[in-house]
Amino acid sequence: MRRLAGGAVALALVVAAILGTAAHAQTDFVESDPEVIRAREQVAAAQLAAHQAAAELEATAQQRDATQVSILEHVARIEELGHQRETLAAYRNALRAVMRDRAVALYRNGGDGTGIAAIEESGSALEAARRQQLGSAAAESNQRTARQLEEARAQLAGVQAALRDAEEELRRRRAELDELVAQQAERQAVVDERVAAANVALERARAVGALRAAGDPVMGPSTLTAEQMAGWVRSQGFSPRIEADLTELAQIFIDEGDDEGVRGDFAFAQSVIETGGFESAPANNYSGIGWCDTCPVGNRFPDPREGVRAQIQLLVNYADAGSTAAGLTHPVSPYLYGSDPVAAARKFDNFFAKGWASTWREMGNGNWATDPDYSGKVIGIYRKMVAYAQGG
Repeated sequence: MRRLAGGAVALALVVAAILGTAAHAQTDFVESDPEVIRAREQVAAAQLAAHQAAAELEATAQQRDATQVSILEHVARIEELGHQRETLAAYRNALRAVMRDRAVALYRNGGDGTGIAAIEESGSALEAARRQQLGSAAAESNQRTARQLEEARAQLAGVQAALRDAEEELRRRRAELDELVAQQAERQAVVDERVAAANVALERARAVGALRAAGDPVMGPSTLTAEQMAGWVRSQGFSPRIEADLTELAQIFIDEGDDEGVRGDFAFAQSVIETGGFESAPANNYSGIGWCDTCPVGNRFPDPREGVRAQIQLLVNYADAGSTAAGLTHPVSPYLYGSDPVAAARKFDNFFAKGWASTWREMGNGNWATDPDYSGKVIGIYRKMVAYAQGG
């Protein structure tokens, strides 16, 4: 028993190794898909732009902050110089007051200090001369100091004016930097959105690559949006003649496909081939149902959704060998299988070609169409829509 168990473990390890190798091979195949490579390059380019935008935004924000610091320093320096100028002006005014008082005293004592009153007051001519000399020297010193103070005050005023001009220039620069920061922030938001979009596109490309590696199965999820599908049709210059808005019709394909597990975007690509870009879709028949090589008319459907639903259900029958009417999300289309529900379900369940084309590569050569190049045409349209969705 131990040997059997050991053998079972060894076999399990071998199987796991094979599956792991297969998974790696599948991943490598997907990653080497041209659309995946292109999408990765777009992600890398978008990320590079985002990094550059972030660096520029950070640098500008630092410049703005440094400018604001300089503005505050200039304001503080201007205020300091203003206080110094006020102090000097007060000192100058005090000196002028002293000089005025001294001039008054000299005038009262004889004008220039040599009169009789000055001599009598001083007690002698020598003392009067000495007082006159000291008074004149003090007056000259005061006048010289006052002039120096006035010059210093004027210089301070000039420096203060220069600082104000510099402050104004800094404020102007700050305003410019504020605007630049706002612009760069907007750019950052845009490139961030581009990175997000590029990542979404990469995931879509990988999903498409995986499906392509699996042979482009009919069953599976849609990878394109209605806007992308309709946008591609419009970009080709087609003039759709349909009862619904083209984007709304594309959304119906996605919704009906999701309901039954069919790739609705691929079914839309099929309809582009069948209708010539929806320029010829009589009676809401988007897939040539009933239009065989010798049939004069095809099936008619009362509205767009019924036409798409019949197409999706027929694709289920071609793709899934185990499909049943009971397993459908919606009742079998009465416009395709008949108005009697029981008979319609029986026809669906006993479809002669059930499971004959599980992939789009198997379509054509009698499966849906007799054209041997039918699958290549549909797949080609689908890939063009994917390329359009990827941005080119």
